[in-house]
Amino acid sequence: MEVMSGNVKPVSRTCGFFISAPLKARNCRHIQTTKKEVGRLDIFTSDPASKEMAAEAFAEETAKRAVSHLPISPPEWCRLPADNNEIPRVSFQGGRNLPSRFTLDSNSRCSCGETESSLPVTDSELIIYTSSGAIYKTVEKRYCPSCRNTKGCIGPDLREYGVFNWNNTIAFSHELMHSYTSQFTTSETPIFAFHQTVINTYLNERSPKALCSLRTFVLAYFAFARLVLISSKMECPQCGPNPPIVIADGVSISFPKHRLESLKPPTISDKSKSHVRLPRQSTKSTCFIGSHKVRVSIQKALDEEKVHVGKSKLLSILINEVVF
Repeated sequence: MEVMSGNVKPVSRTCGFFISAPLKARNCRHIQTTKKEVGRLDIFTSDPASKEMAAEAFAEETAKRAVSHLPISPPEWCRLPADNNEIPRVSFQGGRNLPSRFTLDSNSRCSCGETESSLPVTDSELIIYTSSGAIYKTVEKRYCPSCRNTKGCIGPDLREYGVFNWNNTIAFSHELMHSYTSQFTTSETPIFAFHQTVINTYLNERSPKALCSLRTFVLAYFAFARLVLISSKMECPQCGPNPPIVIADGVSISFPKHRLESLKPPTISDKSKSHVRLPRQSTKSTCFIGSHKVRVSIQKALDEEKVHVGKSKLLSILINEVVF
């Protein structure tokens, strides 16, 4: 189910593609099938509302599962000595060593967990998304008897090829998923920014197929991350790996002593600096500094209507009054 702004929208999954249905389509065949599956359980039988909520939750969790289920080795740059070395490490190498057709094997299963099916084997097109572009391959699959209403299929895991099989229709290379893990742990890259970066790379490399939607990539990435096994012995010797209460302390940062010797508070005054006392009133300045009588005479000469008369007065003032 998808909850947005208080409205519950049923979501159906057909071969991995999510289709938002209107609110009135709450009785579609996928919801009805899920309700029948929940009816077989011994829980929520007395409360119809709880039974419906359980059915919706079951449908959402089923949509988040992938065909690939085998544990995946962490990338080389974040491996720990305690990691399981029995998990094979696969190098994708740009998909150059991939076969043209992926066949069913003993590790094949459906996203619901079903492994057995008597239905005939069929071939379908598989799109593998990598860091630089999409690759088209062929994959064998069988329709799952438990997911016949949702068209779920049993398919190969593809871990041995460095490929994460999402739903037998689209898949992702391990190196693409590890690339995002590396970016958000080293530079705190949001998943939206990474998704857009890969889209730009596909355009630049002229990929035959555009990258999947952000929602599909997010669901596939978290399904992939659940399969990556990273061992850790960071646990309390008394409480074990899951203590009931965890207290997280802050991080204190200190600086070397020689870095602090020259630092002083901004309120301390330095007597070695020159202090200048500014006058209360600034001195009035004019273009001509002289006696008031001379300035008045110059102003009257400039105000003369006749230019030649004004020039004569100015020349007389300069000769008789101004002393150089």
